[in-house]
Amino acid sequence: MKSLFGLLLFLLSVTHLSAKGENWVTSKAEKGDGIIVLLSKYDLFGYECNEKKFYKLNNLKPNSKLIIGKEYKLPILKYKYNGKSIRSTIKKNDWEKAIRIKTYNEILFDAGLRKTSFLKDMVLWVPYHELKCPNEKPKIVKTPNSFPIFGSKYQKVKPVSQKLKGKVFYIIGGHGGPDPGAIGKRGNHKLCEDEYGYDVALRLAHKLIANGAVAHVILRDPNDGIRDEKFLQCDSDEIYLGKKKVLRSQIPRLKQRADIVNDLFLTYKKRGISNRNQVAIMLHIDSRNTRSRTDVFFYHAPNATESKKIATQLYNTFKAKYKKFQSTKKYKGTVSARDLYMLMNLKPRAVYLELANIRNTADQKRLILSENRDALAKWITDGLIEYY
Repeated sequence: MKSLFGLLLFLLSVTHLSAKGENWVTSKAEKGDGIIVLLSKYDLFGYECNEKKFYKLNNLKPNSKLIIGKEYKLPILKYKYNGKSIRSTIKKNDWEKAIRIKTYNEILFDAGLRKTSFLKDMVLWVPYHELKCPNEKPKIVKTPNSFPIFGSKYQKVKPVSQKLKGKVFYIIGGHGGPDPGAIGKRGNHKLCEDEYGYDVALRLAHKLIANGAVAHVILRDPNDGIRDEKFLQCDSDEIYLGKKKVLRSQIPRLKQRADIVNDLFLTYKKRGISNRNQVAIMLHIDSRNTRSRTDVFFYHAPNATESKKIATQLYNTFKAKYKKFQSTKKYKGTVSARDLYMLMNLKPRAVYLELANIRNTADQKRLILSENRDALAKWITDGLIEYY
């Protein structure tokens, strides 16, 4: 009996030590990484308990320098996801905490810091502060500076300003997956709304991040980063943030993207990001008679005062840009209220843009020329900066 008891203690001890060594996420220090930079990459800096745990895990002092190429344990615990729920996985019956942890995993996956979604590899990452210091609020919020979603050429985001620091944007390209949206033709080339809307969405997110914001691209294509060619190949492999498949039916599909945005909104609100500092931007391309030329126009939900203000500011920005860069052409964009599903069902303030008429040959130049797609993204960014 004594021998059996001793063996049990030994096994428990080995299991505990093994778990202690295996259950922490690790990361290799890269050139330019200090402790603050490394923790900031993983959205851990600003929590005192995370910093203390990092020092303890790696036997470091606060002023220590990191060695390039060396692997360091991060204050992020790995849990074997049970496939049922985050609450039952971590054994904490807190719905809001579960939503924060879910979003945390999706953000790291979005930034390329997680190679796979926790729903695929069944490994849930839980930041230490969620378990050991849940009442501690972050002093600052940092974001990574490398985003694979933008493609190899554009994945590094060089900071331009901090004008949008503390602001969170949800960028949603129209249609996608089984629905390409509006279709246009130019010569022998087919123009798909979802492809051109997505390219503008990526460019917009890139510029928002460069100005200090957090930007989430809700609908994405795993193979297509920012593209500079005129004719973007039509495909149907788009997915949602978190690798969720895009449904075929319209209303369930719209509900999917609304739910993703609303979950993120609540998570950021719990972290102190106010309603005013969270905005959803939806990018669509119209389809009208081939003779009908349109300028960029804007929708907001009826009686949504702040959304109307954002839409009006974007309108005024575009009007000023036309006056500066296209003085021979009068800007004829509009701002109006519409009860579209996405405008009516999102928690953050939301604006819906129609970028061009995909069937009009003049409007098509606004889409097929990469410098024009970039200008659209820049002007939207400038308008949002003006709004704040």
